[in-house]
Amino acid sequence: MNYCFATLKLIRARLPQTLLGRGVLLAVSALLLLPLPSLAHHPFGGGTPATFAEGFLSGLGHPVIGLDHLAFVVAAGLLAAVSAWGIAIPIAFVLTAMAGTGLHLAGITLPLAELAIAASVLGFGVLLALKNRPQSAVITVLAALAGLFHGFAYGEAIFGAEPMPLVAYLAGFTAVQLAIAIAAFLVGRQLVQRSTALLVQRAGLVICGVGATFLATALLDSLLA
Repeated sequence: MNYCFATLKLIRARLPQTLLGRGVLLAVSALLLLPLPSLAHHPFGGGTPATFAEGFLSGLGHPVIGLDHLAFVVAAGLLAAVSAWGIAIPIAFVLTAMAGTGLHLAGITLPLAELAIAASVLGFGVLLALKNRPQSAVITVLAALAGLFHGFAYGEAIFGAEPMPLVAYLAGFTAVQLAIAIAAFLVGRQLVQRSTALLVQRAGLVICGVGATFLATALLDSLLA
């Protein structure tokens, strides 16, 4: 928590005192200060959705209350804003996330999924923070690979559900991820157009912090398991 407040203080000191700058600060604050217990990743506290409404709400909630998923989607949207392939980057992620959920439901295990998810957040934070980034094709492929692991984790919340809530769940998490990514994309484009693209790199540093925290936690959990 001390890290969070120190990071916010640094960002606030460097952000321009404009409406856009305050909006960025607010978004980063929400990202950093979400309580870590929410990492249970399930709006219904572990219960399997039984209706269309429950499935849809669960799908909407999972990528939001899971801070690692949220951080990655924001990073993908911001990277889209500064990459030649644009919105294709988060779209690739969202499509393969559905495939990853399908793998989980089919009983196919992806090894070290939590480590891979945490590493993807850290990696995309690093990509954002870099001044010279890889080609858009490379970033898109990385986003697609990450989507498999994030989607695999999403599958845990819906495993064993009936077809109707399952379809609703897929629709919910696909819709909310696209909405978050597009919002981040639009904010990133505004920053670039206003010649404040450096803020995108600083957002990358914040996401690096989130990813590093999750990666350290995942490594510790794997060592203690």
